[in-house]
Amino acid sequence: MSPDGSRVAFEANPDAVLIVGADGVISEANPAAHLLFGYGPTELIGLTVEQLVPEMSRHRHVELRQGYEAHPLPRPMGLGMGLMCERADGTNVPVEISLSPLGDGGSTIATVRDVTDRLADRNEARRNVSRLELLEDRERIARDLHDMVIQRLFASGMSLQAVAAIAEPAEVAERIMFTIDELDDTIRDIRNTIFELHLQRRPALSEQLANLIADRSDALGFEPKLSVTEEIDRLPADLSDDLLATLAEALSNVGRHATAGSASVTVEQRSGSLSLVVVDNGRGMPAGPNPGHGLSNILWRAANHGGRCTWRPADGGGTVMEWQVPVPIAGP
Repeated sequence: MSPDGSRVAFEANPDAVLIVGADGVISEANPAAHLLFGYGPTELIGLTVEQLVPEMSRHRHVELRQGYEAHPLPRPMGLGMGLMCERADGTNVPVEISLSPLGDGGSTIATVRDVTDRLADRNEARRNVSRLELLEDRERIARDLHDMVIQRLFASGMSLQAVAAIAEPAEVAERIMFTIDELDDTIRDIRNTIFELHLQRRPALSEQLANLIADRSDALGFEPKLSVTEEIDRLPADLSDDLLATLAEALSNVGRHATAGSASVTVEQRSGSLSLVVVDNGRGMPAGPNPGHGLSNILWRAANHGGRCTWRPADGGGTVMEWQVPVPIAGP
């Protein structure tokens, strides 16, 4: 790249910009690229772009890159697709990428943008919509219980009281009064249910984890062993939701692909870090797996919280999945 206005724009660009040769080797990188990927000045030069892709996707990225080089056209990549890059410290960052042929017959300009904040805003908006829908649903159920069910039960009780006053013999009247008492108890129970709906009580995270494992046990053919630390019940709601979703996906993968006979789930919060470790004794993961939506979602959730997820063979056979994210420090 010549030392002219283009060089100034290249250096000043707030997005990460890489110039990549036909062999996938990085020949130039602007300061924003070194900052995004966590490398020191000039350390990106000479690396392949595959070294900046999460390990599980590198084999696939080679094919995609070669396909682009065969038909090089300007195009955006990753808009809404959940693409990620891997930093020097191993953490994953959600990104959007634009590619454009340089015009020298082989090189490509790759512009990479960190979309962590945008993703967080979008996820928060979705959570707000979900919370609103849940609130509206709870209000509707509570309203229907009060306005329809309780009122009908109350009217039935009043009618029975009128019948009891003239019922013969006495045993019949006694039986009717017993039924009225049962209706009163039912009305009190429904009122308590309405009260709980308004309170929006949420079970502790440890309880939700246990319930999730119990629910998946029938499909797995066994119940995974669960171990948790007490601190997890104080996790923020958004992190709890992603932890539960990750565990659900991990257990689904064990059931679909591992042909395992046992598994263990360990959830620990220590020193500002949350880890989820799922170990199974199945057949293990094949070399160079092609991650589907499930594995991509697991990686995406970890990256969204500034964390990472790895898979490795378990001792004696099977697979170990470790999902680790930092835990926000609670305010005073």
